[in-house]
Amino acid sequence: MKRVMRIIGKILLIIVIIITVILIGALLFLRFYPGVGRTPDKDMQAEFEKITDRFYDGEFHNENDFKLNTGTWDPHSDRTIPENILPATKLKKIERAEQGQLKVAWLGHSSSFVQMGDKNILIDPVLTKYSSPVSFYGAKRFSEIALSPEDVPDIDVLFISHDHYDHLDYQTIKEIDDRVKYYVMPLGIDSYFLGWGVDKSKIHTLDWWEEVRLDGITYTLTPAQHYTGRNPLYQNITLWGGLYVKDDSHSLYYTGDGGYYDVFRRVYDRLGDADLMLVEDGQYDNGWSECHMMPEQSVQAVKDIHAKWAIPVHWGTFSLCNHAWDDPVIRIRAEAEKQGVNIATPGIGELVDYNDISDYQERWWENVS
Repeated sequence: MKRVMRIIGKILLIIVIIITVILIGALLFLRFYPGVGRTPDKDMQAEFEKITDRFYDGEFHNENDFKLNTGTWDPHSDRTIPENILPATKLKKIERAEQGQLKVAWLGHSSSFVQMGDKNILIDPVLTKYSSPVSFYGAKRFSEIALSPEDVPDIDVLFISHDHYDHLDYQTIKEIDDRVKYYVMPLGIDSYFLGWGVDKSKIHTLDWWEEVRLDGITYTLTPAQHYTGRNPLYQNITLWGGLYVKDDSHSLYYTGDGGYYDVFRRVYDRLGDADLMLVEDGQYDNGWSECHMMPEQSVQAVKDIHAKWAIPVHWGTFSLCNHAWDDPVIRIRAEAEKQGVNIATPGIGELVDYNDISDYQERWWENVS
């Protein structure tokens, strides 16, 4: 009996050692792996407390009471990814636009390439196969890559809305940083970029409603109802938000990620309407209904800001929720038609001239599922 107990004791000891090694390995990974990034330290957090009312009790807060988990999760669809890889128009050797023009290419999920006048703007670029801290595992892309990192042209401003892996990709930033003139981002996200060796002079951090004017274009960080955290041990230590962009000819509003509330009406009241709105539409669920909009709410958001046209984003690339992969576009188109809202649905990678945006009504997703 004693011998059996000794054997059991050794087995339990080995199990404890294995678990301890795994835990230590996980902690080291979260602390030092560059793809996770460097979370703002105590000094940065102390600075946040001085410069914004949004940061207190060790984290950033939404404008309203916020719950991440809000109810029972929707059933898991058997069509969360399409049967075949979604095609994309490959963007190569992109020429600069001209003053007075507005062009946009949706690159899949929330990544977008915008030309406002002769300036190139890149939004939340994830130009890799996975939404993940590593380059070989994670939520796998089910669409072709429209713009490869090596084909990214010189970028005047690169905007990051928040630090989640489907919006901030380490590999992409490292590969294209030498072609980026300026970065615009919410408070705290610069900690990751500085840890990755990005020149501090290129980075502009903003609180909600703050703006920066760069090369004749004004960039305003707008509030959103969401949350942040690349490291599960540290949540909401960086800010999140949307972006309102305006030059002398056009205005564009990108919502970023966030649940529906009165922020869209307030953006309109403070900044005006938008010629084009890149509206979040995807990865929603009743289980976290306060941090992502349902498609019908996305249409209401377009109405709230009086946008002339909208393109739905945050879908068609990564499956991060339970709904069918094409449910976002089907529902937003149906609601937009009911409400009389102008929605354009270009294919992934199509470079759309705003003057021709009404032409992009093809239901291309019906032919690729």
